[in-house]
Amino acid sequence: MTASSQAVATSWLQTDASILYSTDLNDQPWKGAGGPLLGLLAWPDTIDARDWLTPDGQRKRITTLSAASEVDNPYFSVNRNWAKTRTNRINVNVGLTLTPMSWANLRTNLGVDNYSTRTEVVRDPESSLGFSSGGTLDQNNSVTRNLAAQTLLNFNRVAITPDLGFSALLGNAINDQRTDGAGATGTRFLDPTFISINNTFNRSAINRITQRRLVGVFGQGQLDYKDYLFLTVTGRNDWTSTIPKGVNSFFYPGVSGSLVFSEAFPSIGRFMTGKLRAAWAEVGKDADPYSYAPSLESKLTSYGGYGTGFTGPNPNLRPEFAVSKEVGAELSFLDGRLAVDGTLYRRETRDQIVKNVRASYGSGYILINLNGARTRTEGIELSVSGTPLQTSDLTWDLQANFTKARGKVLAMPSNLPEYYSSDTWLYGNVRNGMGAGLSTMSLTGWWYLRNKNGELLIDPTSGLPIRDTNFTDAGYDRAPDFLIGLSNTLRWKQFSLSALLDIRKGGDVFNATEHWLTQRGLSTRTLDRWEPRVVKGVLRDGKENTDNPTSNTIVVVPAINTSYYLSMSEELFIEKDINWVRLRDVTLSYALPNGIFGTRNASVFLTGTELFLITNYSGSDPIVNGNTAATGGSGGIGIDYGNFPMPVGINFGVRVGF
Repeated sequence: MTASSQAVATSWLQTDASILYSTDLNDQPWKGAGGPLLGLLAWPDTIDARDWLTPDGQRKRITTLSAASEVDNPYFSVNRNWAKTRTNRINVNVGLTLTPMSWANLRTNLGVDNYSTRTEVVRDPESSLGFSSGGTLDQNNSVTRNLAAQTLLNFNRVAITPDLGFSALLGNAINDQRTDGAGATGTRFLDPTFISINNTFNRSAINRITQRRLVGVFGQGQLDYKDYLFLTVTGRNDWTSTIPKGVNSFFYPGVSGSLVFSEAFPSIGRFMTGKLRAAWAEVGKDADPYSYAPSLESKLTSYGGYGTGFTGPNPNLRPEFAVSKEVGAELSFLDGRLAVDGTLYRRETRDQIVKNVRASYGSGYILINLNGARTRTEGIELSVSGTPLQTSDLTWDLQANFTKARGKVLAMPSNLPEYYSSDTWLYGNVRNGMGAGLSTMSLTGWWYLRNKNGELLIDPTSGLPIRDTNFTDAGYDRAPDFLIGLSNTLRWKQFSLSALLDIRKGGDVFNATEHWLTQRGLSTRTLDRWEPRVVKGVLRDGKENTDNPTSNTIVVVPAINTSYYLSMSEELFIEKDINWVRLRDVTLSYALPNGIFGTRNASVFLTGTELFLITNYSGSDPIVNGNTAATGGSGGIGIDYGNFPMPVGINFGVRVGF
């Protein structure tokens, strides 16, 4: 819910205020290991999965195996293993604008963003996930307060000459963040059907306060010549609490320019309007709180006390910087009925802070944050919009957006050979490993060994390919070649019909679900398990890199030698060059008469989302993320392990304005 108001107190004082309240409940089952999708795929088709409870509310078993060994009933997983997050947020903003003189105005804005989040994660004691611990309940309650204040002093345009003008602004910004968190973990449920921290035998609790403050001052000056040539220079200096004193003050400038050539050359302006633009900017960034100084936490061991955590401090931490360069053009034809906007850009980082790098255990810590990474991202963005049809009652608008971007790691701190987020090590031996020279969307893993000619190396004793036992790069890249978004909107009188089509070309996806099914004999690719075969490759007998390597002739029958499937490398399940065409949403709306029920405007709408998908991906849906957005970076994008496809949605709503 949102409410806002504005008031003119005097001729030189204006006020405005807004308030937003939202509540969000995210109730979802597990994905990946122990999730209901894998349970559904592995469930015996001779047993009705809907019959999952005993009369006394316990899990209905289908074998005499332990709960940790028996596949979880998918209905049981959905109802008994889950993660719930509820967030209540209130955001209040108050602004004052003072114009005591004609040549300047002062604008001050104060905003407070408060939200509380309660998270519960349950692993039922009768499930494969919670059997060994007797059930687990994780609870976390956090309250976050973000205070933001900004003051701008705007100097109106001053004519230096009849053709040349100058305008400027000065400002400062203060951002203060604080989060108070309280977490508790309980294991060994006393009553397996009652979810409460009071129903656990072993309990532990932890409180944490996180604070961060950033203060900045900035300025901007702009020159304009005859309203068609513009030059803007900016500069900002920040002081942060998350970088050691002495280097916690950092300055970053920027410059941009534009030429409205249709105004500069009137002969061109008769046929079109157009602008060329270019920009160069540097942006500084600080670190996460408590990255440079040691912090203590209570220990849950026998004798308690306090000690340092897993992540060690880095007193030499310094800000990271990114330099962006871009050029672009905006063109408009036929009185604005056809428009083209294009941008070429490049962004390079230096001294980038790499979080949670594996440290030497001799340091006393497991993880550490380091400066030193360099990355480059470059690409093109192109937008074409138009109105092919326009009458008094009927209008057809369309827009096409094309995006192509590539990211590359140029250097790693301390010549680190590989960096990865442990959260992305979801299945087998594949993770989002990155290193110098690799894509920022690369995958590393234990791939098959090959000789100098690229032929598979075969174990002479088994006839099966040999896997590396180190994480290496094999050229896999989850980044798409390009993305296209097509939107169409038809308006007829009070009706409006809009649709968004999403197109993706290229990018690799790791189908870990298919690997999991194959190793259990549940994939269609195991139907020929009784057929003898010879794996194409050369024996690792010392001759593999000579001019005459020994070709493999060892016959393998997978149904007899089950290692054929169990030792399969995950690289056989990384599907390359995945494409899709998906109908993101279709919305039909109707605008009600103005003033109805005392409203300024009102409309009703019906929206359908994810209505169809065309793809060459063999899994359920290639738009997957094995993690969440909280993982950061490329995370688990393109790692499909027990993930549900995007659901088809039907929504009905009412929009009202007062």
